[in-house]
Amino acid sequence: MKRTVFLFALLAALGLMLGGCSSSTNSPDPTANLEDFGSYTTAKEQPAFGDPFVEAVMDGEEAYNDPIAVSPAVDSIENDDSTAVYCFRMIWGNLQDDSGITESTDWSGSLSLSRGAIVVTHTIRFEPLQDYIMPRYDDSGNFVPETLGWVSKTSVGFDGIAARLIIPPSVTDDTVIVTYGSAQLTISFPITVLDDLDTLINISLGNAISFQANRCESGPDIRSRGHVIGRWGQDENGQGVFYGRWMTTRGLVVGAVKGEWGVDSTGAQIFVGKWIDRAGNFEGFIKGVWRDRGQGKNAAGQFRGRIFNALREPIGVVKGHFKKGTTRWGGFFAGKWCVGDGCFALGW
Repeated sequence: MKRTVFLFALLAALGLMLGGCSSSTNSPDPTANLEDFGSYTTAKEQPAFGDPFVEAVMDGEEAYNDPIAVSPAVDSIENDDSTAVYCFRMIWGNLQDDSGITESTDWSGSLSLSRGAIVVTHTIRFEPLQDYIMPRYDDSGNFVPETLGWVSKTSVGFDGIAARLIIPPSVTDDTVIVTYGSAQLTISFPITVLDDLDTLINISLGNAISFQANRCESGPDIRSRGHVIGRWGQDENGQGVFYGRWMTTRGLVVGAVKGEWGVDSTGAQIFVGKWIDRAGNFEGFIKGVWRDRGQGKNAAGQFRGRIFNALREPIGVVKGHFKKGTTRWGGFFAGKWCVGDGCFALGW
């Protein structure tokens, strides 16, 4: 059944994300080495930790040359200092890569702004000839910058799109609305929640949709905040593990993260890990708490924590959501990170 939702505030989004009414208690066993920062040190690692599983998730996003980006009208408003620009990410499908799900789901749909322009920056795991961005002009050949359409089908895996939402100032002070629509879900976000947007919505048959947004950094080399995406699963011993690629807001992969999640000696649900750059140099430790709700294919969870420097001093924050997997390759997580003094005021 298709769902239709309007999010007036972030709290509504978080409520949807939890997806269930009872806490899950299937924490991994044995208990992880979660004291301090586990076994992680500041020592240089091999790229991607020398781990083939981490290496396998370092790619998966294809840069997209959207003709809308170079149209004079869009270029002029994006370069206006009073324009708000958000880096928006949406990922849909079988996020856990559950091999038991073989039925195809059609996610073809649209994203629209009530005012402004959408510029596609990356497609995520699109399969050639099957998944594609629809032409972005009307029957008269004119660009339609405020609407984006795509064709996408998934079964075992997932697809997604990363885009810039360019919203110029308005003399009427109207609230801009972002609307996602497909056969699976229609949902609208007022622009007022985009700074904090971080939600995962369960659909059916193990499928779900992940939405996140961040204020775009002013350029690709600005690296004070961004996104992280990867796997949230368990190894062959039942130990909770996570790993993924560390990106800027504009999708540039600048490093990798790897860690463990589980229950510490006090019974707290903790995750610990390490962030490195592309060459393997130490960037930071991460540590925080996680929680999950719901059961079976509808289970989903949240995590949030802090980033620490080599002296164990907090330098930033990280938060996100996950769907737990039962293998090292299974599961999914998507997060947002921020480094700098101003990050702690975000309320993450």
